[in-house]
Amino acid sequence: MTMNPSSNRRVLIVDDNEDIHDDFRRILQPRVDTSELDDLEAMLLGEAPAVPRPPTFELTSAYQGAEALEKVREALKAGTPYALAFMDMRMPPGWDGVETLSRIWREDPNLQAVICSAYSDFSWESISARFGQTDRFLILKKPFDAVEVRQMACALVEKWAHHAASQQAEQALHGNEARLRALLQVLPDALLRVAADGTCLDFQPSREAVPAPRLAFPPGGRLASSLPAHVARELLAWLGQSLGGGPARVLEFELPVDGETRCIEARIAAIDPAEAFVLLRDVTA
Repeated sequence: MTMNPSSNRRVLIVDDNEDIHDDFRRILQPRVDTSELDDLEAMLLGEAPAVPRPPTFELTSAYQGAEALEKVREALKAGTPYALAFMDMRMPPGWDGVETLSRIWREDPNLQAVICSAYSDFSWESISARFGQTDRFLILKKPFDAVEVRQMACALVEKWAHHAASQQAEQALHGNEARLRALLQVLPDALLRVAADGTCLDFQPSREAVPAPRLAFPPGGRLASSLPAHVARELLAWLGQSLGGGPARVLEFELPVDGETRCIEARIAAIDPAEAFVLLRDVTA
């Protein structure tokens, strides 16, 4: 199962003190006195509820670092990762918070974290020396303030969601690029990618043209350097129309190649307002 990043409000509480877990539950899973009937009445009257509902989170408890690591592994395996962990610094007799978090990040580097400590001997500098430059954790001093905890939870869960959505979009983009590359590999036509000003950006010669016309469009070169002047002008005119939002264009022109005249068909389709694909096919036969 893969969860929607925007709906992930799963928070792991790691502390050896049961009372601390109760504190987090009171702060992050608060009970609201406003009844559902009051909310329904306000909705029917077009009014906002008298008491806004605070954000709530799905909490899981772990009392030692090793237990926290196992819960993170189980969540990843189930496709329901935690967005955030509140991590106690000292949890005898097991790992401390820094050691626990370093092990967890090997499994789930996307997890956001808040390191909770009542001791002044753990500074941001000393913790950063262990983890290096990273924006994945904050430090919260005990005793903590309820508003501060709630603000941290809201901000870091939202940050996790943005990062996860960005990763998904990047993966989709890579997939689309791979499919496009595969498609281009099987096309029988020569393929030119050209900028609006006629600069050749990329060129893939035809693999199947017989005889193969020796077309050449060096990257960085201009259309006028590879084509007769009148053909280049006509191609640029059609290119401008395609980049201006028009449909794909088809242009035929004659081209001298190796002492004979070849008939070339050019199909022009805009990629975006700045560049286009031009498929070149020898249609002499």
